Amino acid sequence: MPKGSRSTSTKQVQETIPEWRIEVTYVESCNCNYGCPCNFSGFPSFGFCRALVFYNVGKGHYGAVRLDGLSVIEAASWPKAIHEGDGTMRLYISEEANRAQRDALVKIFGGEAKGNGSFAIFRSTLKYFLEPKFVRIKYKIDGKKTSFSVPGELEVQLESFTNPVTGEESDTEVSVPKGFIFRVAQACRTKAMRIVSPNFAFDDSGKNAFFAKKLIFNGPTGDW
Repeated sequence: MPKGSRSTSTKQVQETIPEWRIEVTYVESCNCNYGCPCNFSGFPSFGFCRALVFYNVGKGHYGAVRLDGLSVIEAASWPKAIHEGDGTMRLYISEEANRAQRDALVKIFGGEAKGNGSFAIFRSTLKYFLEPKFVRIKYKIDGKKTSFSVPGELEVQLESFTNPVTGEESDTEVSVPKGFIFRVAQACRTKAMRIVSPNFAFDDSGKNAFFAKKLIFNGPTGDW
């Protein structure tokens, strides 16, 4: 190999990733206890991780490809802690996305487009990255009462914590100053959180959830 050819090849690969940026509403639901100890100790409440995560792109682009208004759901599971690997993930992407938009979303959320957020990090922990599904995604964004679903396959509904004495809705936030997904999110729980499919089958209703009205991810450099 000629001297310097490796670095040149790497540079050429990097140059194929265009500048991208997405502003999203974010909903995370998982099987952990409230607050999700993965954010603090790195290990899930019950030794394994199962999650359904929703992103609705308010504004976004991948190079010249606009991504405004499209949604993505990550269905994922890991047999142990996420960083211990052997995970499985599938992306569910809005069926109305055209071919260029579908390709862009798979590259971003599949980690190929680098950048900040969990995308490239989680991809490195997967044993199986399943073929994406392009489906009807129903959703209603309403803070800690947000819901989303793929009819006939998965659904998530959030609900607030309430004071057991007064019935008043709790206003609870989790702050993770060095978090790679969110820095601040509203903490809540799931009224429903389930999926039935050939590759995933679980119901973790009543467990942890987070809502963030606006998160920004970008790449390929991924500056916050």
